[in-house]
Amino acid sequence: MKKHALTAALAALSITGFSGAAQAWTPSDTPDLELFMSGATAMDNAMTSMFNNICEDTDYYTDPNNGAGYRAFFCTLTPANVPGLSAPKKVLFIKRSAGGSAQGVNPLAEESQLDALNIFNNNCTEDTPGKWTCTINNPGDLTPRHPNIGISDVDPFMFRGRNTPKGFKPMTQRGIQALEVRAVAALIFGVPVTNGLYDALQTVQIDRGELPGSCAKGEYTEECMPSLSKQQVASLITGQIKSWDEFIVTKDGVDHPLTQYPGVTPPQSDLMHFCKRVDGSGTGAQQYAKFLHHPCTRCAMEPMVSDPEISDDNPFEGPRVFENSGSGNMDRCLDDFGKGTNTSGLNSNISGQAVTAWAIGQQSLEKNANNAFAYKFIKIDGYAPTLKNAANGTYMDWVEPTFQWRKTGAGSPSGDTLAIIEKIVVDAANPTTVGSVLNQSSSHTFGKSGYLAVASNGHPFSHIVDENAPVIGYSHAAGGLLDNCNVPVLLKIDSDKPL
Repeated sequence: MKKHALTAALAALSITGFSGAAQAWTPSDTPDLELFMSGATAMDNAMTSMFNNICEDTDYYTDPNNGAGYRAFFCTLTPANVPGLSAPKKVLFIKRSAGGSAQGVNPLAEESQLDALNIFNNNCTEDTPGKWTCTINNPGDLTPRHPNIGISDVDPFMFRGRNTPKGFKPMTQRGIQALEVRAVAALIFGVPVTNGLYDALQTVQIDRGELPGSCAKGEYTEECMPSLSKQQVASLITGQIKSWDEFIVTKDGVDHPLTQYPGVTPPQSDLMHFCKRVDGSGTGAQQYAKFLHHPCTRCAMEPMVSDPEISDDNPFEGPRVFENSGSGNMDRCLDDFGKGTNTSGLNSNISGQAVTAWAIGQQSLEKNANNAFAYKFIKIDGYAPTLKNAANGTYMDWVEPTFQWRKTGAGSPSGDTLAIIEKIVVDAANPTTVGSVLNQSSSHTFGKSGYLAVASNGHPFSHIVDENAPVIGYSHAAGGLLDNCNVPVLLKIDSDKPL
């Protein structure tokens, strides 16, 4: 059965040219319109939910071998669901996530083409009704094309310095002027750690009385979640700690290496492992801005890199650093070090063997809510990454993503393509859509997380967050322009209303 995101009333309507019955759109069908979106992987779950929300008769195309870096949705859109659409359309949405957020910014500014999934190259197999697996092995499986719209976890000007994607120039204000940029909902990010490291931190913090003694090992609740400070995270991702033997914790005036703390089970490798994203990732960019102030301040430290020419990776002494193209690859990287497996191809020590290791990473909170992978998120400075904590100003690791497209030139949208884009952008900023659609994959055992609509888009807010239609009163755009380097502050409110 195809999934229908329309209401039952709309789905029952018969529309000229389309019957109300489910219709499969296969590679043998010709789309009326194709829309190519490139950029952020952290928002992939949300984008899938948004397409489901405006589509009917959807077929899904995925390349699983690249961490879902190349995907497509082939569905029916109608004027009833997309205001301004000229007529019912068979629409092929093509989404490139490989390379991350900057692929939704820099190529648009430079009018460059990107490789996009081509489902018409006899390379896709229907595994179950409406679910297709597409290979990327042969010429023509990917085809170059200009993106119609880009999506980024952070505002476009962040893609400079270490965030500049390979093959492109750093973003400039002049480049941004060629783009129509729309800020949407705030997205919460966090620091994921492998399960063994989570347990070790939890053991120490229970013993020191920082967590309740009633917490069970591995318990994943807000009350029992262990914490790292902003300074500790910054020290780890810049390579100041080579091995977990150097990560010192103190109890009753006595220093203990974390690996030797009483009750802690050390991993096979004591080296510090960092699963990070490639240059140009918005997931990486937000972490560097929030924890290192890069590229926001002139002398800010940069994160470790695994580029062979300038690599910080040391397989003998640590730290180890592993770059990942997308958030799906990040899942595999952390999962491998947590389990001692090597599905990612990254977990191979100097003897060529996979090992268990304590690793940290970077990921949005729409990831791993079902605990399918061997990692968990932690608190930062004592606060869990939840909607409530972000909204009340105590959890700091969140940013405001953007959609952007060229005003003119190659790939610039118009007509029906622009109508679809405007619908997506409006929905992505709407509090009810945020709560019911974008946050479908963000309910963790420690609380609800994911996205919040932002008051800077004109939405009223309360200091008691409504998780079904969450709005955050803080914004990185409180001064008028979005800049995720800014410290988010509350928007000005009427003087007769208390803060």
